Amino acid sequence: METELKLLLSPQDLRRLRRDPSVKARQLGRASTRRVHSVYYDTPQQALLNAGLALRLRSDGGRWLQTLKTRGQAAAGLHLREEWEWPLPGEALDFGLLATTSAEKVFRSPRMRASLGPVFSTEFTRTSVHLSFADGSLVELCLDSGNIRSGRRSRAISEAELELLAGSPVRLFEFARKLSQTFPLRLGHASKAERGYALARGAPSRPVKAVQPELDPEDSVAAAISTLVSSCMAHMQANEAGFLAGRDPEYLHQMRVALRRMRACFSLFKSVLPHTAFGPLAGQLRERTVGLGKVRDWDVFVHEMLRALRAQRAGETAVLAFERRCIRLGRAHLRVAQAQVAAPAWQQLWLELGQRLAEGAWMQGQPQLALPLGDFVPAVLQQRAAAVKKYGRRLGELDAGGRHRLRIAAKKLRYAAEFFSSLFPKRRVQPYVQALAAMQEVLGRLNDAATLLRLLPEALAGARAPDARVAGMIQGWSAASTHLQLEVLGSAWDRWHRQKPYWKASKAIS
Repeated sequence: METELKLLLSPQDLRRLRRDPSVKARQLGRASTRRVHSVYYDTPQQALLNAGLALRLRSDGGRWLQTLKTRGQAAAGLHLREEWEWPLPGEALDFGLLATTSAEKVFRSPRMRASLGPVFSTEFTRTSVHLSFADGSLVELCLDSGNIRSGRRSRAISEAELELLAGSPVRLFEFARKLSQTFPLRLGHASKAERGYALARGAPSRPVKAVQPELDPEDSVAAAISTLVSSCMAHMQANEAGFLAGRDPEYLHQMRVALRRMRACFSLFKSVLPHTAFGPLAGQLRERTVGLGKVRDWDVFVHEMLRALRAQRAGETAVLAFERRCIRLGRAHLRVAQAQVAAPAWQQLWLELGQRLAEGAWMQGQPQLALPLGDFVPAVLQQRAAAVKKYGRRLGELDAGGRHRLRIAAKKLRYAAEFFSSLFPKRRVQPYVQALAAMQEVLGRLNDAATLLRLLPEALAGARAPDARVAGMIQGWSAASTHLQLEVLGSAWDRWHRQKPYWKASKAIS
């Protein structure tokens, strides 16, 4: 099992890292530098990628190695995956060796083996040094600088890998946190193989949506917490680079979803999680969510509401001028949020959270965390559903604040239902979640209409007189949208309210 932490740095910082005092203080023996050439193989249909495998031949210091890796999991920069490696006499795949792995069925077909060919390659210089720690842990630090190539396309490699050779993965996080105080590093979510496949496809990167992890009702509550939080971190980090590049507002949306899901996870398990371990981190998550939320609010204001208004008032110069000013305001908030994500404190938060999960000290002396997940979940879902019903009991009398609280309660219930969906029959879960999502969407549109009025004073600050009429149009649009959504909210509520709580009707799948 390969356990490594991947850190992304500029080429200049990568060279500085080799001479850093914290590296020198832990170094065992001399560093070695060698040129590494790897070729990754797959079929034209990418059968290995679809099976979650990466197969490569590597020339490493005058010898050939054949390596097979599983996709595994990655969160907070920590990669956990199965790995098999064999020395070879030359540059040729040995399928007999692959037959000794858990993936031997994939390579059983002669036709599949015959269709394997090079997909992409990596060429980089690797400087390696072993680091020792006081508790006996041993880590290999690898500094890689070079390129990934597929045809005429190439991408730079400039990264540090901390691979655990013996001891505790906590040391990886501790050391990375120390480095982050000196170097502007980012956690690396994608492996070289994943980056190589993306390069080979030649398609632009796209926002990544959440993947629901598979849970087992026999797993402990603590194990489920680690799995869910790690899944949320992986979701957020997969969209981080796209958000920093500013290519698509959907990256921002997915990062916000990941943060909200993570906060919902901590809230779900609040009764069993020690506050001293996760309370301060949960507070930081709330601050990060607020920062990204401002950008999202302006994005909705400009790209949905103002564009709709402009379509109706195409000849209104005042509308166009107002829109241009709002676009500038939105971009200003975007730059602030991007600076927040690019700041060292952002990476340090995820390193600290990853370390906290890896330590496991928070599990000690907490008997409820040892309970089977299947015994814990029904009560949590029932509690979340009761909160939604409480806020929606007098649906027709709710003001904007009351509808906002109902929306938050519905969102928390939906996240909980999605988190635990693998524990129950899909045919029971799906109608419930779909009805809940439909109600949440109506509540979201109502919230957007209220957000327009909240942002309007900032949009009007310093505006000239003609904008007062534009402000009236926006207020009218908000009022009309609110009226329209209130008409459909009742039916959306009734549809969800008629759904049977599936966690009572069926047992968790064992």
